[in-house]
Amino acid sequence: MKTRLVRLLVLLGLIAIAWAAWPRLFPVKPVSSAWPGYGEGEFVYIASPIGGEVETLDVKRGDQVAADARLFRLERTEEKAAREEAAETLQETRTQLDKAKLDFDRAKALREKKVIAPENYDAARQILLGAQHAAAARQRTLEQADWRYSQKEQTAPAAGLVYDTYFRPGEWVPAGQPVVSLLPPEYLKVRFFVPEPDLGRVAAGAPILISVDGLDQPLTGKVSFVSPQAEYTLPIIYSRENRAKLVFLVEGSLDPESAGKLHPGAPVEVRLANEK
Repeated sequence: MKTRLVRLLVLLGLIAIAWAAWPRLFPVKPVSSAWPGYGEGEFVYIASPIGGEVETLDVKRGDQVAADARLFRLERTEEKAAREEAAETLQETRTQLDKAKLDFDRAKALREKKVIAPENYDAARQILLGAQHAAAARQRTLEQADWRYSQKEQTAPAAGLVYDTYFRPGEWVPAGQPVVSLLPPEYLKVRFFVPEPDLGRVAAGAPILISVDGLDQPLTGKVSFVSPQAEYTLPIIYSRENRAKLVFLVEGSLDPESAGKLHPGAPVEVRLANEK
């Protein structure tokens, strides 16, 4: 009985020693020097805040457009009429304001000479104030009409690829509904997945190389985001054997000279630039 107990204690001791020495004898090694992923784009959706019928669609899917290039225009007959009416009304109000200023200046000069009744001077002053307020109000009305008129025509906020169009000329577009989606090259990025044993090698700002099928040279960029949690977890204990199966999402931004060469959805392989 004692012999069996001694043997058991010796066996347990050997197991404890082996367990303590295991990390040094068999360290967890990185799974791979390259990680799989794909290209992704953050699209800019161009819409008018005012609904209307599509009058012209100036681009098509796949076009490359420059910044400030016109994308589409909605029918704006009513906005144009309102703009012209506001401009005409403002001009009339300014004419009245000019006359009110002359009358007030005249009344002020006569008051200094004491040849005008105080109530006549006060009346001229009130007329001038009213004309000033009316002119300011008409100016705001014209600015609003100009804004509504301009919003019926939308231009590209930045150079980029026309990824898709959603309406055709003659179709009605609700207010705020995108008509064109644009993909500026600086909004392209890669998303790739790093196994848990490799995670310590990846940090925000680290330079990366992105291999894409069909390109002789890898694209360049840097890590912009590392997920704080695993994308996939197993319903078992995180043992040394299975935690390599955990992967973490990492995002990388592309350098300007590389951004235009990546397509959303394209499969890529990513590796750290300092580990060629």
